[in-house]
Amino acid sequence: MFSLILRGATTSNIGMTKENEIARIRAEIDAIDVSVHDMLIRRVELAEEMAVAKDKAAAGQARMRPGREAAILRSLLARHHGPLPFPVVARIWRELINANLRVEGDFRVALFSNGGPAEDSKIAASARSQFGDLTPTARCETPDAALQDARDQLDTIAVLPLGPNHNWWTQLAQADNASLKVIGCLPYVLNEGEAINAVSVSNLDREDTGDDVSLAIVACDHDNPSWPGCSIIAQSGGLVLVAVDGYLPEEDARWRALQNFDGVSAVTPIGGYANPIFLSREN
Repeated sequence: MFSLILRGATTSNIGMTKENEIARIRAEIDAIDVSVHDMLIRRVELAEEMAVAKDKAAAGQARMRPGREAAILRSLLARHHGPLPFPVVARIWRELINANLRVEGDFRVALFSNGGPAEDSKIAASARSQFGDLTPTARCETPDAALQDARDQLDTIAVLPLGPNHNWWTQLAQADNASLKVIGCLPYVLNEGEAINAVSVSNLDREDTGDDVSLAIVACDHDNPSWPGCSIIAQSGGLVLVAVDGYLPEEDARWRALQNFDGVSAVTPIGGYANPIFLSREN
């Protein structure tokens, strides 16, 4: 009876069929690994070529382009499918981007946080996720030290906490720090319910990514300020850190309009960031 159903198959050759299928899959995975490795090697070779091209075309300028990096991750999310969680894809590409930056030239992070062990741990983890595990990172005792590193060294990114309990951002309104701007937010890839906990600051110029937030420091004499289209992030004395949807250059008319409100004595744009990617449970 069973021999008729199996048509001559035996337990032994059924096992061999399964082993052959496993061997075939493993061989295909091995071939993919070789192809991926070859492409990684070629990507780094292109990074070396890019470094030469940038030195010729833009000597003395920073090599990072946070707007392009945001666009890469958004593009990957748009085409991603399958069971591989997107945060894994994002982390792989962040490591690739940062590895290429290190090939192109010096690149380091100056990290400051004083919100206690829990916040420090979160911000340090956000910095590693954004800038890579192997990127040199200096722990700074004060926000002044982190900002000075970013101000004095072109390829240094300062990472500082963002929130109502922090007031380091007031220093960006000072003339000595006029070259510094907020250029990014951390983490950049967030799950539902999570929030930005830090920003990156540098001498870099921002790019319009099509989905951005712009920041400014408003000097005013109101205790409870409120302006149309502005979200208040933090206050310190007579200074207010506000966020506005969209990419607003420093000369944008909306900043000038804000300065016309009663009680406002100055508006200092301080950069901004590409809006982060918020993932649903399906991602």
